[in-house]
Amino acid sequence: MAEVKQLGVPIIRYPGGNFVSGYHWLDGVGPKDQRPTVLDRAWNTLDTNQFGTNEFMDWCKQVNTEPLMGFNLGTGTPEMAAALVEYCNVEKGTEWSDLRRKHGYPQPHNVKYWCLGNEMDGPWQMGHCTAREYGEKARDAARQIRKVDPDVKLIACGSSNTILDTYLVWDREVLEQCFDQVDGISLHNYYGNTPELTGNNSARYLAMNLDMERQIHEIAAVCDYVQGTLKSPKRLWLSFDEWNVWYRARGGRFADGQRTVAPHLLEEVYNLEDALLVGGFLNSLLRQSDRVRVACLAQLVNVIAPLVTNETSVLRQSIYYPYAWALKYARGKVLDLLVESETYPIHAEGLRADFARNDEVPYVDVTATIDPENGRLCLFILNRDLETDRELVVEFRDPTPKQVLTCETLTGSDLKAVNTFAQPGQVAPRTLSAPAASSQMTFKLPARSYSVAQLTTA
Repeated sequence: MAEVKQLGVPIIRYPGGNFVSGYHWLDGVGPKDQRPTVLDRAWNTLDTNQFGTNEFMDWCKQVNTEPLMGFNLGTGTPEMAAALVEYCNVEKGTEWSDLRRKHGYPQPHNVKYWCLGNEMDGPWQMGHCTAREYGEKARDAARQIRKVDPDVKLIACGSSNTILDTYLVWDREVLEQCFDQVDGISLHNYYGNTPELTGNNSARYLAMNLDMERQIHEIAAVCDYVQGTLKSPKRLWLSFDEWNVWYRARGGRFADGQRTVAPHLLEEVYNLEDALLVGGFLNSLLRQSDRVRVACLAQLVNVIAPLVTNETSVLRQSIYYPYAWALKYARGKVLDLLVESETYPIHAEGLRADFARNDEVPYVDVTATIDPENGRLCLFILNRDLETDRELVVEFRDPTPKQVLTCETLTGSDLKAVNTFAQPGQVAPRTLSAPAASSQMTFKLPARSYSVAQLTTA
């Protein structure tokens, strides 16, 4: 909890994921000695239900985060989704709010953001259905929920990845059913340096944040198309509520809990090149933050996570550091930069060669934010060049930096280097020599690096 609180994650999604599509929230509330142990059919594990909705709300307060709650619209019903909102958000005087009070929580939780199911386009999902069937179910749930609490923000299930045949068609058909009742739509994706996706090519791999940006533009275009056909004044935003590197610990024994409690599943080990790409993803999400209002790194501890534990301690994996920098330093507004960079060619690979296409990729990827309240400006810089240091010349017109507050980089000679409990500092930030603050600053970027620089302009 101390690590998560220090990390400063602003919003955390619960309780899933594939898990939510078979989850009955009533199993996880009330006296703990009366809660059932159930079979989680998503991962073949046993869930004791000793941690449920109210425990999660307590945990969120202790780590200073906001809950993003998910409904079961797989095996569950719109009625029980609305009941959960009533349980969480109505103060008193109704069946479900009074049940919460009976459970020891007199004050409502006032949860603002809610996901209307999870990955309902996926054949692997419990309750999988067609886009139109899901859209109608989501619309029904949303209408009931808004009677309970009209101020909530509701997120429809969009495409779970780009490789399904239903990609984009699913999003259009869903929104044609429920556009007027939702505020946003979700999108998910995971990435890896595999023969199928990249040809095991690290240079191609470090460009995959541009694949993420293309996916964002495509989903946004579908939202705008439906908005236009409905002649609606409402503009939907996006919730990229599952994204990460994930490929080594998929399938087989990694996904089968063998009907045990809290088994070790999906424990991905992250290396330097994974961390560099996560930095690129953060740059992309920041650049697209006018449309992507919510984004959740999936997940947080042990399971495809920046933090892993053993019996005595917590380890920060390589991907922890760029994520921590974004959470700490990216504040205020995102600047619209003009970036000029030399490029290198990449080639289409794998499952969706048309998605990657053949293209020229900039060696240097830069995003910047500025906080109007304190005048602090932050640069996030990915150097995709695997062999050569690069210089980044930054020209400031207005405002002009007065002082460099922080300048760090994540780099190394071995792209496959990982952190372990025995050697936790194999991939860790180090100080980057900073130029003097002025209207033109030249940063010397190591090869294979992700760097952050915080400046003050006040």
